[in-house]
Amino acid sequence: MTSTSRERATQDRSAFRRAAACLAVALAAPLLAFVAAVGLRTGLLDLDFGYGVLTMKAAWGLSWVGAAAAVGAVIIALRSPRAAGLVAGAAVLAAGATLSLFLSHFARSADRTAAFDVSTNPADPPGYSDQVRSRRAASGADAPVTSPGCAVAAVPNQVAPGVAAYALQQAGFEVPGFGVGRADGTRTGFWFGRTHDAVVRIRPGRTDVRVTARRGRFDDGEACRLTREIVAALQITP
Repeated sequence: MTSTSRERATQDRSAFRRAAACLAVALAAPLLAFVAAVGLRTGLLDLDFGYGVLTMKAAWGLSWVGAAAAVGAVIIALRSPRAAGLVAGAAVLAAGATLSLFLSHFARSADRTAAFDVSTNPADPPGYSDQVRSRRAASGADAPVTSPGCAVAAVPNQVAPGVAAYALQQAGFEVPGFGVGRADGTRTGFWFGRTHDAVVRIRPGRTDVRVTARRGRFDDGEACRLTREIVAALQITP
């Protein structure tokens, strides 16, 4: 091997190591968010730390660092495409996907509302059953405060209790039971364990929906989205 070949090989190894370091930085944010999600699902972390700190603060900040690292990997690859091209591509993919997910999440949240207790009838919101209220109290849930911030119209007809239960299930809620004039449900998010309670109140000529997050500061507009989803299911369900 000539001295030029050895020098080239050394440069390629150096480029690969530097690009791999950039890839590791780009993977830090999604890895941290994954660890937080696993910690929440297993009960090792609480929502304040796992979601509020590790994910929405630390991982969000790291996503920008990862984007900068991906740019660095591309610069390295431009100089040594054979050695660093694939690694740089992986870094761009990881950083781009992570940052896009965060930005999309914040855009959807801003487009909804800050309200975490949403009802189709804010002036007279449906009340939760004793069972749901007991569960909320046992979990240390925030006190519900119905806000008109999310405008969702009531269903202008009386639906059957079974239809109300089905609509809740379609929105991902577990329905422990339903009866005359109402159906209640609870939904826990898969990744971060954010929990929402819902009730459908049925009256002659009108069906109202209410959805309330257990932890309001981490709702991110989910109560509004879920309310709309339930109302839509009630309207299309025969």
